[in-house]
Amino acid sequence: MKRAFAHTALFLLTVLEMTLGLIAGTAALVSVITEMVARATAAGGDTFARRFRVRPVSPRLRTELATVLNGMVTPDSRKAA
Repeated sequence: MKRAFAHTALFLLTVLEMTLGLIAGTAALVSVITEMVARATAAGGDTFARRFRVRPVSPRLRTELATVLNGMVTPDSRKAA
């Protein structure tokens, strides 16, 4: 009986490990795809700006916008209290 329980527990732990690995792999893949899309969009914006002879958005402004958007998505826990 102990042996059957041990094998069942080992099987469940293996399934849990594989499931968590699949979730982590999916999250990593989504992150890579998002990064590729962001870089392609930035390059496309620069190309668009050059084509129509307008000044492209500066890297500093992009960084500031990213910081503001990040603050909107992840609100500071100190403000909630």
